[in-house]
Amino acid sequence: MKAYAIVTTLLTLLGLVGLFSLRVLGLYSHQALAVVLLLGFVWAVANRSWLAWKGRLDTGLLRGLGSRDKRPQLLGAAGRASFWAMTAAACLAVFPRSAEMTPLIAGLVVVSVLRVAASFLVSRRTNPGPALVMAAGALVLAFDLGRAVLGGRFGKGAAAVVQIAPPFDGEWLVLQGGPSPLQSHHLVAYNQQFALDLVRLGDGAIFTDETGNAGVHSWEQPLQSPADGTVVVARDGMEDSEGVNLVSDRADAAGNVIVIELDSGHFVVLAHLRHGTLQVSEGDRVRKGDPLALVGNSGNTTMSHLHLQVQTHSDLWDPDNRSLPFAFEPEGRVLARNDRVGGPAR
Repeated sequence: MKAYAIVTTLLTLLGLVGLFSLRVLGLYSHQALAVVLLLGFVWAVANRSWLAWKGRLDTGLLRGLGSRDKRPQLLGAAGRASFWAMTAAACLAVFPRSAEMTPLIAGLVVVSVLRVAASFLVSRRTNPGPALVMAAGALVLAFDLGRAVLGGRFGKGAAAVVQIAPPFDGEWLVLQGGPSPLQSHHLVAYNQQFALDLVRLGDGAIFTDETGNAGVHSWEQPLQSPADGTVVVARDGMEDSEGVNLVSDRADAAGNVIVIELDSGHFVVLAHLRHGTLQVSEGDRVRKGDPLALVGNSGNTTMSHLHLQVQTHSDLWDPDNRSLPFAFEPEGRVLARNDRVGGPAR
């Protein structure tokens, strides 16, 4: 039994190390947490069914709260429940808030409630190791969730917030951005801390009824200059991919891109543009509202979207380049995941 306890504790620890190591790859996200929740739910059903079949399932844990004999089991259950509750809270807090995601969110709520409740259906034999590990994991998730919830403080004290105009019309949703790794895969890159990935919404939805790139409302949406400035980079040599695309050379990660040097000396980057749609060239002087290009699906992408950031240097991959906090006029607020910009198109 001791060997079994050690093995299950080590497996639990390895699982959590694997989950939290996704930060390094920029894959620590609502998708990863949703998979953990679903796997945990399937395991709970299988494990509790097996314990019931063997006659080892204790269904009276909560009824025996005052019993000393029940305290080890209760502490273990509380440790497991805290992990599943924090996993659910973190996943649901950053899950994309668009119309088509509502049924998925509702389903995850049900799965989450059942998984937390299953933590209190335990074996008559106590194995505190996994529960302690999971309680520690809950603290990490609570920290990351706290950073996401306090997103309104993001950027304060780091640098002055650069004000620009929205470079698009209609209603857009922030899919990636914020101070927590749960909100933004950009945090793993030294030069993209404050970058945003934005998608166009149509009737509150990200996706359309079309196929391919046209299956996303963002595809071929027109973009305008967010400020007065001079175009210093205008690259338009990359074909758009269909769906997910990963490039081997990081210099191609932004795909077709426009970089504008603002009169303030900062630089605005608009990336993943549609091939063949750039309406400006390097050296052109642009004013706020001037047409630039269409949203595409070039470079490192999962779907058609706009990557937008303000930075200190013209070259995205300059070792000295750093991302700067920015906000859209007139709100003046640094945005994070699930914030919306603009209003529905009329």
